[in-house]
Amino acid sequence: MGVLSTGRPLTWNEIVPYRSILKNHALNDLITILNKHRHRTNDAFLWGDEIEYSLLRFDHKTKRVQLLLKADEILSKFNQLDSNELSSIMFHAEDCNFVIEGIPSIPYGSFFFHYNRVESNMKLRREQVEKFLDKNEYILTISAFPRLGCNRCTYPEYESDPEHSFEHSICCSDHYKTPNYPRTMFLNQNVVERRQSKVSVNVPILKDTNTSNPFRDDFSSYGVSNWKDYVNNNLQDNYIHLDSSSIGWGCCCLQVTLQAQSFDESLYLYDQLIPLTSIFLSLSTSCPIWRGYLSNVDSRWNILSSTTDDRTKEEIEKKLLNSSRYSSVPCYLSDSSDIYNDTNLNIDQEVYQILIQNNCPSTVAKHFAHLFLRDPLYVTDEQVHPKDNPSNRFAFENQNSMVWNSLRFKPPVSEDSASLGWRIEFRPMELQITDFENAALSVFLTLLTRAILSYNIDLRMPISLVNENMERAQMKNNIQTNKFHFPTQIFHDRNCKKHETREMSMDEIINGSTNFIGLKSLVVNYLNSFEDIDTSTRQTMDNYLQFISQRANGTILTNAMWIREYVKNHPLYKHDSIVNEQIQYDLIWLIQQIANQKQSVPNTQPSYNKL
Repeated sequence: MGVLSTGRPLTWNEIVPYRSILKNHALNDLITILNKHRHRTNDAFLWGDEIEYSLLRFDHKTKRVQLLLKADEILSKFNQLDSNELSSIMFHAEDCNFVIEGIPSIPYGSFFFHYNRVESNMKLRREQVEKFLDKNEYILTISAFPRLGCNRCTYPEYESDPEHSFEHSICCSDHYKTPNYPRTMFLNQNVVERRQSKVSVNVPILKDTNTSNPFRDDFSSYGVSNWKDYVNNNLQDNYIHLDSSSIGWGCCCLQVTLQAQSFDESLYLYDQLIPLTSIFLSLSTSCPIWRGYLSNVDSRWNILSSTTDDRTKEEIEKKLLNSSRYSSVPCYLSDSSDIYNDTNLNIDQEVYQILIQNNCPSTVAKHFAHLFLRDPLYVTDEQVHPKDNPSNRFAFENQNSMVWNSLRFKPPVSEDSASLGWRIEFRPMELQITDFENAALSVFLTLLTRAILSYNIDLRMPISLVNENMERAQMKNNIQTNKFHFPTQIFHDRNCKKHETREMSMDEIINGSTNFIGLKSLVVNYLNSFEDIDTSTRQTMDNYLQFISQRANGTILTNAMWIREYVKNHPLYKHDSIVNEQIQYDLIWLIQQIANQKQSVPNTQPSYNKL
């Protein structure tokens, strides 16, 4: 969500003269954090999940489902409740007004029974929101609404207005953005103004037997006569065109944040999580449909990366910034991991030298110096002149929160000794249809970090291979068709300066083989080392591990694969790649039934399988 700040938001042109001042505020805040908290130790292990929920409205007479623009109204009602009524959950605004973020209000800890509370807490969040929904309105965990960007895809309905839209979008209206939350509008507007061009993303179409050849995207039904001008003539044959940040920010995800006991442990854990980002993205892919068309990708990642890219044409062509600010992790953090940083990392040399002079470890200094290449995008007037303003202690957090890598390194707050400690936010996972699946992924990830720390596991491999894995994880049916680079020797070896990798299937990585122990076995061995886990909690964790195992070996389809199979087998589907209103209605209604345990798909225990 980012740092909330009062004050008047500034336009990009107003921010430009203050960029150096704002970066100095953030850098000074970071140095204060490092000096105060670098040697902080013995913080408790705490963790929690974040889920971005979609609000939907069904019209059963016309067989339509629309995104419900009601998040602001629901949040307003929550703010009026007594704190006791929401003692274990919290909700926040997101970019689009059909999305609401829910989190546990109190972090989970190291006790095993906490793992038994995750799924029930997720269920409670649904139930609390449902109290404020009208008949035929629902809250669901879907990563990408299939027809977002199509005509009349929201309720209330708004037509796009490219003449007056800040994005000049033909797909989406400015009304999709959350009102009374200026950060979303100004951030997105400043992205467009900074890069000096509108959003333009092309997603490969799935070529079915009756798909037009070549496939040519057509916006003529949107009622704009000169629609080709508004999509910048960037249409490509055999690609679906997207031209709004709302299609990226309208995607929803599952995130997990973990607190380390110290600065050194946070560096180690961050580095070990880097190779896992693509693995968990692959296990959770959920987005095969874009703007009403079946696509040839399974994931939101690159699409969201492109819709939030604020780089100018010059910065891209001259490689002044190598990636969007929404991208895969650029580098490892520990000095001992620097040998795996085999890609070019642009950094702010002045920031790097200042951090080195303030005793910041070299590789960490590179990470932050890379972060400081990014301009601030959401700024209020009080942040420019923070004298005697305590909000300045969040100056670095404001800089850090507007870079959306697959992992986020989160230091404590500068002056607050009682604040949360050094944390890692794990960001690549896509949302699953059921609370069971979302809980399973969250718990498996968290238990895996405990096993990594307990057994001194080493998963590091070159960043270039991590990047390649991230691309493979997004391909259609990637678990069935792709292999992933992964280290062959994961137990720490002092005599090994750099681990070798080989290509493994997802089944091998999770479930193991004759030559590799498998990540699931690491967790099982870790659990088996404890004799005091109560029966109920152990059964819950075993169910989650079984699900992860079956997802990895292909017995249980990913959400993306299941959705694509549903569409291809729908009686109204004409094998032309088009997902019309009624197909979407039937799909989302079935998802609603499954999510609320009112209907199951055959052979779905503990989750659903093939149709």
